[in-house]
Amino acid sequence: MARFIKKMRGPVSFVEVGVKSTSNELDDNTPRISSGTGVPAAAHANGSIFLRTDALGADTAIYARIGGAWVAIDGT
Repeated sequence: MARFIKKMRGPVSFVEVGVKSTSNELDDNTPRISSGTGVPAAAHANGSIFLRTDALGADTAIYARIGGAWVAIDGT
């Protein structure tokens, strides 16, 4: 067990992470957490979060998918 814990201590990274509310939720309905440059354009499920890596201020750093559209979350 100690070997497993030691191996799992490093950082974990994924291209995108889906967060399901139930085990049988369809992938198309699963909100995702993703990141990238520019304003998000992907048609992810509502509730998804996008972390903008080239944001110049707190007003464009985080986007949420609400009502079928990406909305910048103003953190100022």
